Amino acid sequence: MKKIGMLTIGQSPRADILPGLMEILGKNVEIVEAGALDGKTMEDVKKIPLRVEDYILVSRMRDGTEIKITKKYILPLMQEKLDYLESKGIRLTVVMCTGNFPQFKSKGLVVTPKEILKGVMEGSIKKGRLGVIYPTTEQMPMAEGEWGRPGVEIYPDTVSPYEPKDVEGLCKRLAAQKLDLVLLNCFGFPTEIKKKIAAATGKPVVQANTLVAHVLAELIN
Repeated sequence: MKKIGMLTIGQSPRADILPGLMEILGKNVEIVEAGALDGKTMEDVKKIPLRVEDYILVSRMRDGTEIKITKKYILPLMQEKLDYLESKGIRLTVVMCTGNFPQFKSKGLVVTPKEILKGVMEGSIKKGRLGVIYPTTEQMPMAEGEWGRPGVEIYPDTVSPYEPKDVEGLCKRLAAQKLDLVLLNCFGFPTEIKKKIAAATGKPVVQANTLVAHVLAELIN
């Protein structure tokens, strides 16, 4: 049986995401999970300084509670957990986050979703309006720099993947924007939100975690 490591920036296991990914990956794949915050408490997380310049990220604790952390804080923890996964014989690991990450020290392949999403966006829309949905308002100012290019206008918006409170409002705003394509720019966004946005806009919606799962399926088969 082939193994894939799944490295979340929060805590494992990710019962909210894994079932949908397994539908794509199939039964002959063993998932080994690890979380950068495994072993940490909510009190530990609350002590993390949330400075915009440290790149604020959104994830969840094991009990499903949404949290905000910084890339600066979790990078060394992610490397530790990657080392752990590779000590278990894992040679293909996916980072369960769509943020920007550096090259990790690894004995195998480490898949970072951001580059996959960039390729799909650039290959799918050459001219038009792209909606990019972030998990937190702190990330929205990055939208133009991350996804904008000549001929493509960016409309950023936000909703929580873990504690969504205004999905209907989001859908109304997106429908009014006359978008050509929508990207759910967080690995935690569920299929339920994708379906609601697609129904409201009548446009294609790219869900990060399922897209990456299809790439993983290609890499292991």
